[in-house]
Amino acid sequence: MRFFISFVMIFWVVFFYGNAFADDFNLDSPRNKGFWRFEIDNDAFLGEDSNFSNGWSIQYHTKRYSTWEESEAFGWVKWIGQHFPTLGDEGSIVRYGQGIGQNLITPEDITNPNPPPGDLPYAATLTYTLNWQRFNPETASNFQVSIGVLGEEALGEEVQKFVHDDLGAGDTPEGWDTQRDSEPVLNIGYQHLWRLLHFGEYHNAWSAQLMIAPSLNLGNIITGADFGIGFRFGWNIQEGFNTYPAPPGRGFFQSSLLAKPASASPHAMEFVLAGRASALAYAVFYDGSIITNDDREVEREDFIFGGYLSINYHHYDMLSIRLSLLLQTDLLDEDALPPPQPNQEKTSTDNSFGTIMIDFHF
Repeated sequence: MRFFISFVMIFWVVFFYGNAFADDFNLDSPRNKGFWRFEIDNDAFLGEDSNFSNGWSIQYHTKRYSTWEESEAFGWVKWIGQHFPTLGDEGSIVRYGQGIGQNLITPEDITNPNPPPGDLPYAATLTYTLNWQRFNPETASNFQVSIGVLGEEALGEEVQKFVHDDLGAGDTPEGWDTQRDSEPVLNIGYQHLWRLLHFGEYHNAWSAQLMIAPSLNLGNIITGADFGIGFRFGWNIQEGFNTYPAPPGRGFFQSSLLAKPASASPHAMEFVLAGRASALAYAVFYDGSIITNDDREVEREDFIFGGYLSINYHHYDMLSIRLSLLLQTDLLDEDALPPPQPNQEKTSTDNSFGTIMIDFHF
C-alpha cells in the first residue's frame, strides 16, 4: 500500500509538473514564429580590413515545436533530431535552422598582386549550413553540419571587388589570383549550453542570467574547441540563451530562446557581456590544405581569448536587431609576418570584428 501511494504521488508530480513546464514554453503564443536572419560580420567596424575581412549569412529558423515528430522537417532531419545524443525533445522544445554564407580572408595590402611569402593568403568559403536546436530554460544543445567550397568557386573575388569598386568601399583588391586552391569543405559542430544563475522576472521586468557554452568544431574549415561564459541582462528579455555572431562554417547558427507570451510587451532591450577561450587545432585559412597541394602556412597561436559585447533591441511582433563587437587576442605571430611595403601596414594579427544581425519574424 505504501508503495502504491508513493507511486501515485511520484506520477502526480511528474505528470503535472511536466505539463506545467511545457506550458511555460509558450508554444501556443502568437509570438512563436519562424524568422529570417541577415548577419554581417566585418572588421571594418573596427577600422581594419585584413585577416578575417568579412562574413555574411542569410538564415532561416523555424518556429518552436514540442517534438521533432511534429516539426515540418524532412524525415531524415527529424530522425537525426530524435536519435542524436542530447537532441531528444523530452522536457524541451526544438527547432531547426539552415542558411547560406560566405567568409573572406585577405592580407592587409590588397593592392599588391603578389603577396609575399609568409603573408596571409587570400581565401574564401561559401557554405550551406543545417542545424538542430533543442532547448529549455536550463540547457540547450546545437548540432550543425556545414558543406561547401573553398577557392575561386566561393566567389570571394567577385564579392570584394563589388564592395570595394562598385560601392566605393576601398582599394581594388589585386591579389585574388593567388587565393588558396579549390577544395570541398565539410565542418561539423556541437554546442551545449547551461544556465548557471538567473535573477528577476523575464516578462515586463528586469532580469539577468549567467551561462556557460562549451563547443567543438571538426572539419577541414576549422577544428578546435571553445569555452564561453556569458552574462545577459535587460528588460523584458526572452528566456533562453543569447545569440553569438556566427561566421559561416565557424560559428553556430542558433536561436535557443523561448517565445514570449502575448501578455508581454512587444519591446525589449538586452545587453550581453561574454568571454571566450579557444583552442585551435587546424584552420585551412592559416595552416594550408589537408586535401590539395596548397601548403602555404602562416605562423599562428594555438590559443585565442576574446571578449564580446552586444546591445540588442527586440520587437517580438516584427524584428530583432543585434549590434555586437568581438575583440580577440592575436591569432597570427606578428614577428613571422613579412615587413609591409612603403606606406602599408602589416596584416592584422587578430580576428576582431563587429556584427550586425537583423531577425525578421513572420
